[in-house]
Amino acid sequence: MFEKVFVAFDGSPESRKACDVAIEIAARFHSSLTVGTVHPPSREATDGHLESLVPFDSSGKSLAVIIDELRAQATARGVPSLEPVFLQGDDVVPTLLDYLRTTPHDLAVTGSRGLSRGQRLFLGSVSAGLVGDAPCPVLVVRVPKGRAARAGPGPARGGATRTRA
Repeated sequence: MFEKVFVAFDGSPESRKACDVAIEIAARFHSSLTVGTVHPPSREATDGHLESLVPFDSSGKSLAVIIDELRAQATARGVPSLEPVFLQGDDVVPTLLDYLRTTPHDLAVTGSRGLSRGQRLFLGSVSAGLVGDAPCPVLVVRVPKGRAARAGPGPARGGATRTRA
């Protein structure tokens, strides 16, 4: 059913929760998992390795360390493979959509910060952009109000979801 699962990751607690859920799904369906991050275009040609060493989240962990933690979590749950993808683009949603159109996946997973309508109007919403235009079903992982998202790897629990098929 879901041979290839993609999860959008930006280092936020909400995207960590989305990773937890994506790992759970990939484990249940024995799916490969792609963890995608979007970075602004670099003036120098790189392979994404240098960017992966820079502190990435609020705890000061580098993306390389976070990917290693996610890979260990996925391996422990029986996920056959976890591939990090470092995408470059000025706008997150079009960059993710371009990637999903050129590299087909059976499911995309994203976190939701729970922005108000006004905040979405001014700031935009990655989850809304993916739900509206992704070429595959999208699972939006929300953290229930009043409950902080976990900032570390672990099994997925709770949270309301929306999908678009």
